[in-house]
Amino acid sequence: MKLNWIKNTGLILISTMIAVLLAELGVRVFLPQNKKITWIEMHPDGFMMNQKGGTAFQEFGERRADYRFTSNRLRGSEENTRDFNILTLGDSFTFGLLLNEEQTFIHHLQATTDSIFADSIRFMNAAVGGTGLADWPGWLENFGAATQPDLVILFLNYKDLDRALSKNLFIYDTETDALIASRRWKPRAFFTKLGQKGWYRWLQAHSHLMNITVKLLWRFVYFDDVTHNFDPKKTEVPIAELQDYSLDSDYSIHLGYKLIGKLEQWCSINSCDFVLATTGFFTDSANIDHSSRFYHTLKADSSIHMKDISNCMNEHTSGDYDLITIPGDGHPNETGARYIADCTAKWLMPYLKTR
Repeated sequence: MKLNWIKNTGLILISTMIAVLLAELGVRVFLPQNKKITWIEMHPDGFMMNQKGGTAFQEFGERRADYRFTSNRLRGSEENTRDFNILTLGDSFTFGLLLNEEQTFIHHLQATTDSIFADSIRFMNAAVGGTGLADWPGWLENFGAATQPDLVILFLNYKDLDRALSKNLFIYDTETDALIASRRWKPRAFFTKLGQKGWYRWLQAHSHLMNITVKLLWRFVYFDDVTHNFDPKKTEVPIAELQDYSLDSDYSIHLGYKLIGKLEQWCSINSCDFVLATTGFFTDSANIDHSSRFYHTLKADSSIHMKDISNCMNEHTSGDYDLITIPGDGHPNETGARYIADCTAKWLMPYLKTR
């Protein structure tokens, strides 16, 4: 009896292994994947962050980018603070997705300041792919103080306010003219810990089948939608009114201003300056989405000294941004990152000389 049980168990294991190997072969032949080791995590409060320490990589066609992270969840290597420390916030454009570290615009800015200020300024890249304006108050509250910044720069990009609405991390209360903390996604702790396991990450690095599996887990399993797709009858957390998501409503504009105010407040408390800048990828159309509308509102607001490099980027490209983006992906390529750095340096270097 015991011998039969061992035999049957062995047959099941062998059959499973053969099935998995055949599935892996099938995926490699008919549905090959761009492999990557995931590095983005969700904090229990709902905002996104990079992994703590370690490395990761990402492939896209013939392109491969390697990423490394510090204990403070910054992209790059561990380094001591310098005389003046700049913390940069932003999404995947600022992170430098699909670019190696030395190709990112943050790295180029570091090289420029090193040549002018004799290695006395340090850039710290806290950017996280997929973040929006609402992710950063939580990130700063949890990790900002440890970086000891003298200056915080938020590089606004063309999806930031739409993501703030979608993630529901804060809602704007019209009656009190204040922000109310909320959330949309709640990470399942088991899967967060699973993603940190060495064997799991090894499989991501080597298996096409595993990469499909992880994509499905991220989409359907890793996170719990506590708004139940913004259903007012089922939501477990505060959400905005349905009409507030319309482009005809000023709700998103108020939300955006309050979120920027929250970042400014953090810097005021922590003795650092705050500067709002852009990546230069906004268009002239003001009403295509909430982020574009907010950008044009900020641009017209003389009380907001936004450092916008859109005109400079347009001059570099003659309006053809396909020249500076990765084909089939849309993120800045090596030339695009260089242009962002050059255009940013035009306002940043004079600013730093006054510090």
